[in-house]
Amino acid sequence: MRINLFAVGSRGDVQPAVALGIGLQKAGFDVQLSAFEEFRSLIEEHGLGFVPLGANVQELLNQYSGKKAFTGTALFGLLKLFQKMCSMMFTTLWQASRGCDLLISNTATSMFVEAVAEKLQVPDIETSVFPGWPTRAFPSFFGPWSPSLGARRIGLAGQMTGAINRFSYKPVNWIVSLLLRPNIERCRRDILGLPKKKPKRSDIKPAPILAGFSKHVLPRPSDWEENIHVTGYWYLDHPGYEPPPALQAFLDQGEPPVYIGFGSMPSEDPGQVTDLVIQALSMTKQRGILFTGRGILGRGMNQRSSANPVHFVESIPHDWLLPRVAAAIHHGGAGTTAAGIRAGVPSILVPVGADQRLWAYRVETLGVGPRPIPRAGLTAERLAKAITHAVTDHEICQRAVDLGGKIRAEDGVGAAVKLIREYLNDWPGGGM
Repeated sequence: MRINLFAVGSRGDVQPAVALGIGLQKAGFDVQLSAFEEFRSLIEEHGLGFVPLGANVQELLNQYSGKKAFTGTALFGLLKLFQKMCSMMFTTLWQASRGCDLLISNTATSMFVEAVAEKLQVPDIETSVFPGWPTRAFPSFFGPWSPSLGARRIGLAGQMTGAINRFSYKPVNWIVSLLLRPNIERCRRDILGLPKKKPKRSDIKPAPILAGFSKHVLPRPSDWEENIHVTGYWYLDHPGYEPPPALQAFLDQGEPPVYIGFGSMPSEDPGQVTDLVIQALSMTKQRGILFTGRGILGRGMNQRSSANPVHFVESIPHDWLLPRVAAAIHHGGAGTTAAGIRAGVPSILVPVGADQRLWAYRVETLGVGPRPIPRAGLTAERLAKAITHAVTDHEICQRAVDLGGKIRAEDGVGAAVKLIREYLNDWPGGGM
C-alpha cells in the first residue's frame, strides 16, 4: 500500500512527518513525503521517497519578519501567500498522489489533500503537531489574548470564558474561508474536475485526526470530537550520532552549558539578539551553545567575545545535544519544545507568537521552566534572571526530569501507525 505524506512548513513540521513516515515504512507501507526542496536530503537519508513542492520555508517565514507577534497580521500574510500557491499546490499534490492508496496531510495542506483524495477516491488523514481544534479549554493561539484565558476559573465565570475560548476559533476559520475557499473551489473545478464542495458520505466513519504531541504536556480537552487522537510526540532519533570534535571538546571542558536556539525565526536585527544572548550568559557566568541554523543567532559572531566560553553550532540533532545541557532557551516551536521536554532539562521559552505562546504557557504551568519572556520584551537582564532561575531551582529541575521520563515512555509514532491501520481496515474495500 502506497502512502503520500505531505508536510508544508519548517523543519519543525517536516521532521515529525519523517518520523511518522519511518514508522509507517517499518509497518510495511511504501511511503513518500512531499515537502519543500530544502528537506530532500533529510527525507531521502531516512529511506523515504521525496516529492518536491514549490516555494520555500523562508518565503513563508518572511510573512512574520519584523512583526511583534505571529498572530492576525502574520496569518493574513501567510494566507495571501497560500492564495498565490493554490494552483501550484493542487497541481503538484494531484500529480504526486496518483497511484497512492492513502494521503496524509498536515494542517497547512489539509484542504488541498482532502480534495485530491476525493478525486482519487482514497482515504485521507489529517495530522498536526499543535492543537488547532475548537475547545472551551483554551483559546485559539491566533489572537492577541493570553493562552491562559479561562484557566483556573469556575462557576459562571468559567462557563463564560469557556464559551469565549471556543468562539475564538471562529474568526480564524472565517479568514481562512474568505481568502482560500474561492481559490480552492476554482481549483477543484478546473484542475480536478470536482464540484465546488465535497459531498457528504454516510457510509464512511470520520477519519482519525492525529495530534502529534503528548497528553502529559497538553491534556486532551473533553469537548474535542471523538476522532481527534493525542498520540504522543513523533521523534526522529539519530542513534550513533558522532558530534564534531570541537563540540565534544567544548562539552568535556566544563559544566553542562546552556543551549540557545531560535530555529528559523527571522529578526530585524540578528546581531543585537546575538549580543543580548552573550551578555546574559556572561552575567550568569554560564557557558553556552548557540544554535545558528538559518535563524537569528550568530550573525557577525567572529567579532563578538564573551567572558564565558560560547560555542556556535550550525546544525545538531536535539535528541543528542539537549540531554547534555543544563537548560534549553528557545522560541517555543512545537518540535524544539518537545525535544527539550523529552531531554528532561528546564526550558526557557522566548515565544514570537502562534502556538509558541501556548507551549510557553504549558511549560510554565507544568513547572518545568520559569515564566516565558515574549520576544518583544527580551533583554539581557530578563534572560539572565530566567537562566539563573532555571538552573538553580531544584524543583524545576526535578519536575523536568520527571516529565522527561513520562515522555520517553510514550510511543507516539507507534500509536499513530496503529490508528492509521485500524482506519484503513474499516475503509470500504480496505484491509491491512
